[in-house]
Formats: sequence, C-alpha cells, structure tokens
Amino acid sequence: MAQTNFYIGKTVNNAGESEINLRLYVSRDVRIRVGSGIWIDRKRWGKKNDINIPLIQGEEREILLGKRATLKTLTDYLENLINTSDDKTSITRELIEKEIKKFYKPTRKKAEPKEESFFDVMEKYLSTHKLSEPRRKNFKVIVRSLHRFELFKKRDGYRNFKLTFANLSLDILQQIEDFLGNEKETFLKYPEIYEEYPYSSKIAVKTPKRKRPPTVDKDGNIVPKGMPKPRGQNSVADMMIRFRSIIIWANDNGYATNNPFKNFTVGEIVYGTPIYISNDERNRLLETDLSHNKDLETQRDIFVFQCLIGCRVSDLYKMTYNSIIDNAIEYIPRKTKEERAITVRVPLNDTAKSLIEKYKDYERGSLFPFNTEQDYNRKIKEAFQKAGLDRMVTVLNQQTREEIQKPLYEVASSHMARRSFIGNIYKKVKDPNLVGALSGHKEGSKAFARYRTIDDEMKKELIGMLE
Repeated sequence: MAQTNFYIGKTVNNAGESEINLRLYVSRDVRIRVGSGIWIDRKRWGKKNDINIPLIQGEEREILLGKRATLKTLTDYLENLINTSDDKTSITRELIEKEIKKFYKPTRKKAEPKEESFFDVMEKYLSTHKLSEPRRKNFKVIVRSLHRFELFKKRDGYRNFKLTFANLSLDILQQIEDFLGNEKETFLKYPEIYEEYPYSSKIAVKTPKRKRPPTVDKDGNIVPKGMPKPRGQNSVADMMIRFRSIIIWANDNGYATNNPFKNFTVGEIVYGTPIYISNDERNRLLETDLSHNKDLETQRDIFVFQCLIGCRVSDLYKMTYNSIIDNAIEYIPRKTKEERAITVRVPLNDTAKSLIEKYKDYERGSLFPFNTEQDYNRKIKEAFQKAGLDRMVTVLNQQTREEIQKPLYEVASSHMARRSFIGNIYKKVKDPNLVGALSGHKEGSKAFARYRTIDDEMKKELIGMLE
C-alpha cells in the first residue's frame, strides 16, 4: 500500500510562503519526492508535519482549512493511482508530476466555470467539508437565509432576480448583510417566504405538540409563529464570514471567477466583558431550597456541576459515567477536536462528587438527567432569580453595540458556568496557561483572553502595592 509523508520545502515564493512537499512510498525500493503545489507560511506548518489551523474565525482560517482539504484530496488521489497500478515500475517522478498537473487542471481553468447553480455549489461545499454538527447547522442557516433573500428580491420588484456567482457584487453583499440584520420586516411583508424556507430548521419539522399559550412580546402583543428574532451585529458578521469562506472555496475550485469579498469589509465581531458569578454566589445558588420543584433543583445542580468543571454545554451533555477516571472528568472538547484532539482532565472536588452521587443512575447512561439546552437555560435564569442573584451587571447590546444594565438572573445561561470556572480560577492563580489546560483553550488563545478581565479585587491588590 502506498504511503505519503509531508515536509516543508526550503524555497520561498514572493508571498513569503514555502511549498508543502510529498514523499511517496511506492514500493520497498521506490521513493518519489515531489512538490504538492500547495504553499503556506512556514509558521503555519506544525511539528507533526501538518497545517496548523488558527482557532479564531477569519479569512486566514478558512483559506488554511481549504488548503488542508486540498492536500488530503491530492494525497488520496495519488495513493489510489499507485495502489491500483499493476506495474509499480511504471510509477515515476515524471508520471506523478503529470498527474498532479492533471489534478489541478479543473481549478486553473477558471474562464469556464462548471455549469452548476449557486445553491448546488453551496451544498457541495457542505458535503465535501468535514464539519462538526454545530458548524454544519450554522452553515445551513446562511444557506436558508440566502434562499429567503433571493425570494425577497423576486417579490420586491425584481421578478427575474437569481443569485449567481457572476452577479454577486459589492452592492448585493451589502443588501444581504442588511437583510440578515432585520428579517423581521421581510417576515411581516412576505410571510409566505418563511413557509418555504423557515427561519429555524425546527419549524420545518411537523410533529404533534401539546397546545401552548401564544408567545407575546414585552408590550403584550402576540408574536406570529416563526417570526425571526433580531440578529446582533456579531451574528450577522459571523454569517458573512461563513458566506465568504464558501465564495473563496468556489473560486479556488473552479465554480466561480468572481469574489466581491476582496473589496468588502465584514463587520467586526465585538464582545463585551464576560459576566460570571463568584464562588460565594455559586454556593448561595446551590444552598437555595428548591425542593418544591424537583426539575428546577436538578437543572440548578447540573449548572453548579458545570461551574466546577468548566466545560461547554455541548461537552457536558455528552458525558457519561465512563467520563469519570480516577476521580476526574476527562473529555475531548467537541469544538476543537477537528483541529487538535487534546484530552482535558479536570479533577473533581467534593461538591462535584456529591452532585454526581445525588443523581447516580447507571441505567440512565448520561451523567445527569439532562433536559433540552433551551429548557436548561430557562431553568438557570429561574433558579438565579429564586436565589436572589439579582445584582446589576453591564452587558453589550448586540443590536446597538451600546452598554445596558440588567439584573444578573436575566443574563444567566449555561455558558456562564464555563465563564465562572475560568474567571474564578484565574483570580486565584493568574496563570492563563494553567487555566487553559483545565478549560481546553489553546495556549495563547485570543478567545481565552476575553475571560482574563481584571476585576475590582485584582485592582485593589494592585493599588495596595502603592501603600
């Protein structure tokens, strides 16, 4: 069986990049070294001879993911060629170089894009990329949104409008960005669009449900079923970044010759100061008597447990009794396992152990009796309010980017547990790398830096040094 190793070349091109070279093991006696045609910055070449993918969303990340996918496809192509050859002596360097040129021929012939529709190519992007389920769902959101945008244009006076790679322009990108930011107006004007392409994929699934009272807004008005919720500027920017990655891929693979994103600036993603609870507030929450409502008590206990291990809710829901090894929880963070499968190990303190013991049921399988994530977040807010955790906090309004004040229980959510774990430990040790080892953040992660807000206690310590 053919085998391929990779190494970075010494030659540097005008862009300061080096070529990834292949070492093909054809047979015991035949080794072939050849350039892959894929060039990267040397600092993005890891010790394990693979492309290092940055964690921060952005154009560089999407380009590197595309190059990694291309490298894998090329390697599979060449290894299949070798493995299916009856005469291994016919496999020469010249033949491999010729096959590599053939491999890239479709991508270099950009003058005649393939006859596939705009949305066909988007679906092909999803089918050819190895995406985690949450990321796949996020990409599906932008695809459905673009379908709605196309229908909106047709109903708004442009009957023959059709999204294509050729007509995608700066003006259309701006219209799409505006559309994503306020779909409520479109829903009220053309509700039939949302019957064909629902705002939420859950709405499209027709399952028998018990009757519930209608949803009302803050003014007491009934909210029509399926009405879009307002998107913040961060959400819109994130969707445009995903859209851009598809357009870049389409151009790189010969489906398009037009990339208006080259001259389009995606809005900046801005985060406010992370809000988390202190250890005293966490203990106050745990000690609040909720025995009159067992379901609320259970979800409260799960939240406190999450505060003690610091995982994301997606990782929490996957935990079983097998996740407990030598009095510690072990898991591979779902969000980052695509790029780096690192096992996070968090020792369990006495409180965490007692919570596990309280709900121990080996027949259940899962570590706790979990509800849906939506119900979990709702119960967290309710438990906070009953515990009197109502101090006012300053948060960023993602629609207006202005600071607003809210009581703590209104902003409580499952992710606050993770922030509380990180924030409280950092206050004690002030070592981001040590905390990162427990939270699963990569060393030097910009995302982790958001949790390292210096609070009032730390400021007082610094001012005390002046005495």
